[in-house]
Amino acid sequence: MNETQGSLKQYFANIREAVTSVSKGMGITFRAFLKSNGMRKQLGSVDYGAGPVTVSYPEVKDDIPLNSRNRLFNHVEGCIACNQCAVICPVECITIDSRKKTADENLDERTPAEFGSKPKKLKLLRYEIDEALCCFCGLCTEVCPTECIVHTPEFEYSKYDRDKLTYDYLNFKDDNPLPKG
Repeated sequence: MNETQGSLKQYFANIREAVTSVSKGMGITFRAFLKSNGMRKQLGSVDYGAGPVTVSYPEVKDDIPLNSRNRLFNHVEGCIACNQCAVICPVECITIDSRKKTADENLDERTPAEFGSKPKKLKLLRYEIDEALCCFCGLCTEVCPTECIVHTPEFEYSKYDRDKLTYDYLNFKDDNPLPKG
């Protein structure tokens, strides 16, 4: 067999593989179509039910699991500027600037009781989270000693401009609702 026959054989093998692959995909799509239109409830021994496959978002919303990791929020009154959240963040979406407090500032200041009444030895100058970079891993919430950074149930905070997804928590302003609780 010469080189031309080998390449011709490979050409037809590729066509056969493509037709097989497309046929399998169209079969799955057709079964989903039949199910969503109430025409097919059972496939083999498995009962799939009937009805729509998706919901009409935003008119109909699914319940979000309680342990879901959505938008981050930092309660700055509980932040001691330890920088642990920024250091552990794998995508570096948290930016913190701080300095030691001077003698004329309140050196005995502590976080509120709900954040453990920890001493605030540093002055927090900047706390920003770029939600466009966040991968929602939850490492920052785990490492925070005062538990002031949390994942909220808020998941609808899209913006037309990516730069508006960087939130300054010392001067927090947003057109989306604040986290409840």
